[in-house]
Amino acid sequence: MNILKSNKSDHTIAWSYSLGTFIAVFPTPGFSTFIGLGLIAIFRQINKMAVLLAMVVWNAVTVVPVYWFSFKIGQNLALTDETTLFRFEWANNLLQYFKDFIVGNLFITIPISILSYFIAKALLKKSRIAREKRSNAKLKAVDK
Repeated sequence: MNILKSNKSDHTIAWSYSLGTFIAVFPTPGFSTFIGLGLIAIFRQINKMAVLLAMVVWNAVTVVPVYWFSFKIGQNLALTDETTLFRFEWANNLLQYFKDFIVGNLFITIPISILSYFIAKALLKKSRIAREKRSNAKLKAVDK
């Protein structure tokens, strides 16, 4: 896999994966791919494959439970007051659901993104150590 053979540091790759996780989990339906590609185009130091891998891992199927949990957390936090901006009650209810969802999602997305950084960094370190051991074993076999 190109990520494992990248010459970028484990920190940069893990940070890129974490960024991709944040973009994929934060509710931007239909736009997350464009946001990820835009950030890749703007910031050259980002590991492209790590961002895209995170977006593949956090696809529509895997984020549905996260979104449900986000809404439940937002409802329980109740940080937002009920807003009456519209004449129609259904529109005000929709706005309230959206506000609860966004607040709850931020409470989930940020920790998931931070956790994904440390998981990615640990996996990268483990992979590099294993690759070095294989390389050293091959060198020893050639020396014999």
